[in-house]
Amino acid sequence: MFMLLGATLFFTAFSVSGLEIESRIPQEIRSIFSRYKLPLDSFSLYIKDIDSAQPLLDFNADTARNPASVIKLLTTFAGLELLGPYYTWETRFYLDGVLENNRLMGNLILQGGGDPLLVEETFWHILYNLHARGLKHIDGDLVIDNSLFEKEAGSTGDFDNKPYHAYNAFPDAALINFLAHQFVFIPQNDRVLIYADPPADNLQIRNNVRLTTGTCRSQHSLVSMNVTMQSAQIITEFSGNYPASCGEQTLTRAVIPGDQYLYGVFKSLWEDLGGTISGTYRNDTISDKAQLFYVEKSKPLSEIIMYINKFSNNIMARQLLLTIGHEMNGAQGTKLLGSQAIETWLQQNGINTSQLIIDNGSGLSRDTRITARTLGQLLEHAWRSPYQPEFLASLPIAGKDGTMRKRLNGGIPPGKIRIKTGLINDVRSMAGYVHSQNDNHYIVVSLQNYPGIQNYAGTLIQDEILKWLYEQ
Repeated sequence: MFMLLGATLFFTAFSVSGLEIESRIPQEIRSIFSRYKLPLDSFSLYIKDIDSAQPLLDFNADTARNPASVIKLLTTFAGLELLGPYYTWETRFYLDGVLENNRLMGNLILQGGGDPLLVEETFWHILYNLHARGLKHIDGDLVIDNSLFEKEAGSTGDFDNKPYHAYNAFPDAALINFLAHQFVFIPQNDRVLIYADPPADNLQIRNNVRLTTGTCRSQHSLVSMNVTMQSAQIITEFSGNYPASCGEQTLTRAVIPGDQYLYGVFKSLWEDLGGTISGTYRNDTISDKAQLFYVEKSKPLSEIIMYINKFSNNIMARQLLLTIGHEMNGAQGTKLLGSQAIETWLQQNGINTSQLIIDNGSGLSRDTRITARTLGQLLEHAWRSPYQPEFLASLPIAGKDGTMRKRLNGGIPPGKIRIKTGLINDVRSMAGYVHSQNDNHYIVVSLQNYPGIQNYAGTLIQDEILKWLYEQ
């Protein structure tokens, strides 16, 4: 257990000198900084007993830093208060033509409503309902109306030069399955079977992988992927050696752009249901003559934020920010409108936004900035909100689930620590709540920006802070 360095740790940032504040950081934490030669000025810490007027620890709390995925706490709780936990998204289907004898002589229009969790199983359910309601053959195109959100500028490789990694996928009002495929690798006799889930009519796999013997050193280290386009087909070629000892493995990647992805998955699943479509796909808005045929409602926001926070889903957080922008302004959802709506809401609740930069709402950004104090004030506001239960239920539980399932899983009872973490190159962050062994409730925020801090030292510092705080 850490030794307290004074009779009490309750103080304000203005009542003691910088050296005194630094000295009140527990020695075990300061020793990690010393061991790894990390400067303390790269670190912000804000800890507050919810029942106390002043912070317990307040170190560099007004320095704006990149929070990585911790910014999702702001996006999700703002969503709860601005939209309500019961908020749902709607995906609408219109018939632009005449439907007779199970055949549509015209186009099927899919109007995206921004649903962040329209996954493969739900999409199949939608297509089944279209089929069961008498639509089986489409003599026309699939028209995709995704005008509800602005188009993202740039490339999916801009952030870290990994354009096919699913976490880099762009938001879309007609988002399906996070734009991701799971490529499944299965050793079979003298070859490796590879297939994609979900299937897509416009995705072709070229399998040049050799099944070998030997030790499975890493899941996909010996397999390379190359993506090219030929006409309307996306060619995904795998090559290299795959040791049989690796067994069945999956690789999640986003290799097809939004509209192509939607159409490819639609056509494949539609034909599996016995349906046909004679045309292709295109972007357009709903025509005046189109008739509403089917509406699919999403899960409520209270469930959506659980997926965002527990599993740190970037594209879902980005969808939510655009949704806030749309709903608060009655206009096309944009990052700017979403950010402005959240800043206004924070200011109305007395939370300082002078150094806040939200960017895309997910933390997958080099531009996002926030202070530890602002995050702490947000968490205190959330604690006292009527929506506290929904928010707390969305946070990862240390040692049990989400991004914290492998952390602090010994010695601390389950449910005592609920923490959202953030991790990108040169950033390690966390924010959340600790219910201590002495039945105190603490807010804790730790922001670290320093070259290489995303590695072991950053995690070690976080764990020591949480263990110390639990013992208070």
